[in-house]
Amino acid sequence: MTRGAVQSVEDVVKNIIAAELRVSRDQLNPETHLMKDLGADSLDALNIALRLEEAFKIKIPDDAIPKFLTVSDIVTGVNDHLSERQ
Repeated sequence: MTRGAVQSVEDVVKNIIAAELRVSRDQLNPETHLMKDLGADSLDALNIALRLEEAFKIKIPDDAIPKFLTVSDIVTGVNDHLSERQ
């Protein structure tokens, strides 16, 4: 996957997180923890996962959602699902 493709995945992920949690994109970096740093709960995580599925046309297994703790975790998870699809 090209650097540009990775960057666009990261941009979309950040946009979804910012919109869902009503935070500024400036607050989001790869190490930002959704629950500890942004106060997200399990319903927020589910809503983010659903929006990711819609945006990227992927299916995120329910057991993968609890592993999406940081922005970096989510970007990596989405990239893994995208590469599985090819």
